[in-house]
Amino acid sequence: MVPRVLQVILLLHWLVQLIAAQGNTCCESYCYNDDTERKQVKHFATKTVYELVRAPDTDRQHIVPNCVPVKFWLLSRHGTRLPGKSDIIELPKQLKLLQDAIMDNYFTRRTPPDNGRMCDEDLEMLRNWHWDPNITEQYDAHLTEQGWEDLKYLGLRAKEKYWQVFGTGYQPSKFMFRHTKTQRTEASFKAFAEGLFGREESQRVSPSPATDPDLLLKPYDYCPDFEENKKRDERDENSEVNKFLRSALFTGTVWDISQRLGFRHNLSVAQVEALWDACRYEQAWRISRPSPFCTAFTEDQVRVLEYKEDLSYYYRTSYGYAHSQDLACHAMSDMLRHLTSRDDPSVVAYFTHDSEIQLMLVALGAKRDSTPIRADNFPFMRNRQYTTSDIPFTANIAAVKYQYVSDVAVGKARSYNGHFVSYISL
Repeated sequence: MVPRVLQVILLLHWLVQLIAAQGNTCCESYCYNDDTERKQVKHFATKTVYELVRAPDTDRQHIVPNCVPVKFWLLSRHGTRLPGKSDIIELPKQLKLLQDAIMDNYFTRRTPPDNGRMCDEDLEMLRNWHWDPNITEQYDAHLTEQGWEDLKYLGLRAKEKYWQVFGTGYQPSKFMFRHTKTQRTEASFKAFAEGLFGREESQRVSPSPATDPDLLLKPYDYCPDFEENKKRDERDENSEVNKFLRSALFTGTVWDISQRLGFRHNLSVAQVEALWDACRYEQAWRISRPSPFCTAFTEDQVRVLEYKEDLSYYYRTSYGYAHSQDLACHAMSDMLRHLTSRDDPSVVAYFTHDSEIQLMLVALGAKRDSTPIRADNFPFMRNRQYTTSDIPFTANIAAVKYQYVSDVAVGKARSYNGHFVSYISL
């Protein structure tokens, strides 16, 4: 436990920084265009790019000496998607207003900060931005091309690592797939199947129909307390996320961002989130092309915005919600039933949403910190286990059953986003 006096000292430090920021300065000098590392892109919360955080292809921990894989179970989030309908309607308008205001701040009103101003290259990127006219309401929350590629290559990598289980082609009795009733999870299933079997053969693959209610892949939709807890967390001024929004650290960060963009007043939290959403979405849609709106933030500012989302999710779909483990019982039971069965199918793959992934991680006891994240302990949780950036698009949990070559015993291994988690002898 961190001594209370240290927390007070750090809070005073944040307050001093905030007061200093009221002058014509904001933050450290930073040019996104010149930054070859851009470490902050790995901290975009649930809109993080899967390719940036998954296990490297050189990872060999899935190889268990004297064992062969005989069963495979996968729970995967859908791939990169477009925004929802309301965001597709509102984001372009908000972003255009902010783009025009920032350009006006720098070139007409001439109000950039003396220190921490945007570099010319970043300003030029932002000046040339425009909303993709192909992103319209009819495609709300649809899987993107990058999302398709992520799931396709997830399938390819799974087949390469566990070829003994997947075999050489599609056999209906050997495979079982299922997705929720959304375009993005259905398309994710199809992309995964293409990675496994190729474009032509994957057309023959049929998923099991979703049930109603879908207690396996969307149990939270049928739990009134889950929704009530979410609403309670949003409106309770003493919830951890709302306390963080009022903290010196967060308000100082908003002030720094506003100053960096040439404003002499604080942007609203909604405006900052619009900029960050645009940055994260555009980076996820085209991972090799930087988003102009990412130029608005330094790495430290992104870590603060990430923490705000962590607090929100932690107390709604993770260890901060008392019923998280209970809601994952159907998925946990399904996984154990599959791994202990000697019958087909050998491969089970489900395609769902970030909430289900988080609930399942709680049931597994994964990514748990000894100290819960709170509004007042950000400085001490930088290396925390729990972070929503570990729930990127295409986040997945895989469980694999191994059998010793001697046939004396069997074991199972779990991986998370391709990272080996554990091996247990049964």
